[in-house]
Amino acid sequence: MLNPLSNAFGLDIGDRSFKLVQLGRPRGRKKGYRLNAWGVVDVPEGVMSNGNILDRPKAAALINKLVRSAVGHVGGRTVVACLPETKTFIKVIETGPNETREQMTSAVLKEIEDNIPLPKEEIYYDWQAIETHSPPAAASNPTKKTGPRNPASATETSRIMLGAAPKQLVDDFTAMIDLAGLAPAVFEIEAMAISRAVLPIANDEPETAVGLLDIGATRSSLIVHDRGTIQMSLSIPISGAEITETISQKLKVSLEDAEKLKRKCGLDASRCEDKIWKILQPQIDDMSEKIKNAIRFYRMGFPHGRDIERLLVAGGGANFLEIDSVLSRKLTIKVERANPLVNVRLPIPRRFPSETTQTYTTAIGLAIRAADETTAGLRGIQ
Repeated sequence: MLNPLSNAFGLDIGDRSFKLVQLGRPRGRKKGYRLNAWGVVDVPEGVMSNGNILDRPKAAALINKLVRSAVGHVGGRTVVACLPETKTFIKVIETGPNETREQMTSAVLKEIEDNIPLPKEEIYYDWQAIETHSPPAAASNPTKKTGPRNPASATETSRIMLGAAPKQLVDDFTAMIDLAGLAPAVFEIEAMAISRAVLPIANDEPETAVGLLDIGATRSSLIVHDRGTIQMSLSIPISGAEITETISQKLKVSLEDAEKLKRKCGLDASRCEDKIWKILQPQIDDMSEKIKNAIRFYRMGFPHGRDIERLLVAGGGANFLEIDSVLSRKLTIKVERANPLVNVRLPIPRRFPSETTQTYTTAIGLAIRAADETTAGLRGIQ
């Protein structure tokens, strides 16, 4: 039987650009996925806005252009695509141990009714049982806080991963991809693709929760990954485009030149006469406060979740110097740049644009899903 994901590729559909990545699966003893093809096309104004398709024929034409102009050979016409983070819903539901499928289904429907602001008839949703969560054994190092913040509440529970998206959104994206002559096999929530790209697949589970800060061109999100799955994904009202526009306005330069200055000077006070740091300091302070608020929300909403002691910064908006060290000082936790190629086999093809690797984060995560040819993890909104 032909697998519908055979030769599929990842397609990241954004407001400012569309990106494509195709990977080959590891073979034999070789570790890591093989980078076969990649590409990007800019999206002009009037085609996409806030995750909505404004001009379907132009959007489909851009996807066709992307496939034709990709570096490397794009095999197959099947797509694993993402849905915009701000318009989707993802949550881990905790239930009692040893619940039947019927009981889990009831829990899912109740969660939809209580927390999704759309009728069940107007959404596509998918769910999957995760492993049972038992309280962790006492740590061998008593100074290391690897357990829950509220041990008294850490009784054994079953967990369910729920994903949902508006039918209108999914139907619009399906029609766009169909018009481009491609076959959408899976629509995945963006947070899952990002997590898959930047977290090492083969490594043991970290001893603490990991925060993933995705700074996109027009929107950003904080994803909390703990115990092998996403615990929370929260939109944060900051974006890489806003930062670039601030530089452009303050220095009276074009957006293109502002983007170059952002990448060249960044937040390094020793570069560019300190002018970029001075311009961006208020925005970085505001960004830090919003991240702190998101982390506080996680602590309050997930009382027996583990503490976030490490934050990975990803996304195209993170492409400027010293963002990791500055955020680390302000948040008082370890902050590192994410490596979207952590699961890709070396050597990376020379033609791959290493200076803009972060912009391919979501597309790489989708491509891993496509290359695996499996329904492991959340099965996608279909």
